[in-house]
Amino acid sequence: MAEAGYKYKGEDVIYLVEVKDELGEYKLIRPFDQTGGSHSIEADELEVSTKDRQGTDYGEVTESRSFEGELVYDDPFIPAIKKAIRNKEFVKIYEVDLKTNEAEYGMHMISSFELDYAHGDFATYTLNANLFGKPQTTTLTEIPEGAPDIGIEDGGGNGVEG
Repeated sequence: MAEAGYKYKGEDVIYLVEVKDELGEYKLIRPFDQTGGSHSIEADELEVSTKDRQGTDYGEVTESRSFEGELVYDDPFIPAIKKAIRNKEFVKIYEVDLKTNEAEYGMHMISSFELDYAHGDFATYTLNANLFGKPQTTTLTEIPEGAPDIGIEDGGGNGVEG
């Protein structure tokens, strides 16, 4: 639980995705090695100009989420998202506050999914998705495991300093 005045860091928020497994069952997974993400809420403006008043009012309100990470061998997220976008399927995306396990989720249309294989760098993925309908909130009792350890025998973990 975060204390009053706590300043969030990027690692305090992760994204989870509900995808179909090989048996067609829905499963909540954590895309491996996430490096960042964002959530945007935007409103169109409607011009109001009458004899009584002038200004702007709210038009359509849209929400989108974007997150990226490094490609990891055997990450079930990659083939599941490729299959979903190719089949024009919506996916349920959760934005999770790891300090409280509170999550906002909703059905999203994947607007783009990019895999980048730059020479000399880790291969990466980027997902952009638009919310369909209204977001919901929940408190998760369990957070799916992330990427497995890379097997360093000296107990060095995943190679991250600090």
